[in-house]
Amino acid sequence: MKIAFIPFKVFSLLFILIAFYSCKKLVDIDPSANLINSETVFISDGTAIAAINGVYAQMRQLNNSMTNGGLSLFTGLSGDEIYNTSASLIYDPFFKDSIPPENVTINRNFWTEAYSNIYKVNAIIEGLSKSTSLTVTVKNQLLGEAKFIRSFYYLYLVNLFGDVPLITTTDYRLNEKMPRTAVAQVYQQITSDLLDAENYLIVTYPSSGKARANKWTAISILARVYLYQKNWLEAEAKSSAIINSGVYNLVSNLSNVFLKSNSETIWEIEPRNASGNTVEGANFIPSSSTVKPGFALTSHLLNSFESGDQRRSVWTKSNTLSGVVYYYPYKYKIRSSTTVNEHNIVLRLAEQYLIRSEARAQQGNLFGCQADLNVIRNRAGLPNTPAVTQQELLLAIEQERKIEFFSEWGHRWFDLKRTGKINEVLSSQKPFWKPFSALYPIPFSQIQLNLFLSQNPGY
Repeated sequence: MKIAFIPFKVFSLLFILIAFYSCKKLVDIDPSANLINSETVFISDGTAIAAINGVYAQMRQLNNSMTNGGLSLFTGLSGDEIYNTSASLIYDPFFKDSIPPENVTINRNFWTEAYSNIYKVNAIIEGLSKSTSLTVTVKNQLLGEAKFIRSFYYLYLVNLFGDVPLITTTDYRLNEKMPRTAVAQVYQQITSDLLDAENYLIVTYPSSGKARANKWTAISILARVYLYQKNWLEAEAKSSAIINSGVYNLVSNLSNVFLKSNSETIWEIEPRNASGNTVEGANFIPSSSTVKPGFALTSHLLNSFESGDQRRSVWTKSNTLSGVVYYYPYKYKIRSSTTVNEHNIVLRLAEQYLIRSEARAQQGNLFGCQADLNVIRNRAGLPNTPAVTQQELLLAIEQERKIEFFSEWGHRWFDLKRTGKINEVLSSQKPFWKPFSALYPIPFSQIQLNLFLSQNPGY
């Protein structure tokens, strides 16, 4: 991981410059030559805040990266949600589940982007931990945000690649020889970071809108982590805390679910600049009604919608060319506009209802499971679930998650894997499917840089 070779003081200078030029609207501080030394970054509240803002800025710099549209697009192609409508050297390997280890997208958009920002967050955590001059509230808030961001990246890394190097320091001598860490151990670090973040963060957002993490942001990811680890009791407890907080409410109008800072949103990522909205909108919405969309919904997904489900009419749209109807994701309604009305919605309340529904079903609380499931179904214009038994309800939850979260942050891809259904589902739809494709390859260029890295089986 080349990023680990950057000297700390050089990194600090570059990092603060990013903060100044990308996040001026959040922290209005005049640049100073004194910021070159890493020690000075964590002397004042303002410069320390600028450092964490620099990370948020980096999360939205590269289009189709892990945190800027890439998960919705590439895992959607890998799974059973979307397909690219024209042959492409970039997208074909994902749709055909034949990604070579030399793939540039895997290395640049996922691996390098994640570890670059993890390194920056590690530097912030180290700087904050050593600082004695910051106000306690700011120091705690920034520590909470930094640990949340680190856990967020690692959660996606382990679900994409399996075992990954667990890097928690800026010591390049250690990092350059770091082998892959077992998934269970990475999850321990994720959980530890999120519990720390929950403790450090407060319930109010530290900025206008919902672009920086608060306590509920950390708890919402923690609920997902517990769900993925089959810790049903804690998953229910964390999701219940959010649902019962009264801070968030489901948006009744499905057309408004993906508007910026709406009542359902728990965390969102702002656009890269003031002249755009979301990468998802730019990716999925064709430039006109006479143009074939670049990506279309699979017939498998379209046929999964129940009759009367308003999500089909509101969250999908179609263009017809030469007699062929191409349906495409239409959760985000804006392809491009200088007026920013949509942010990348990362976490929303609907997920918490479905987390709690599944956790309750697994614990035998079938009535509670039905109640939560029906909240999401009723919002979509559907009647209460006919599912009664535990097995029926678990299948109904899988179906509901498939429809509620299609083309959204890789939910479907990760659900197929964690429920053990991926081979059964994809082998019936993709003649080229191979079980080892459930894990993406470790980038070959990273193995060349670090000979202690090993490749996933099959590649």
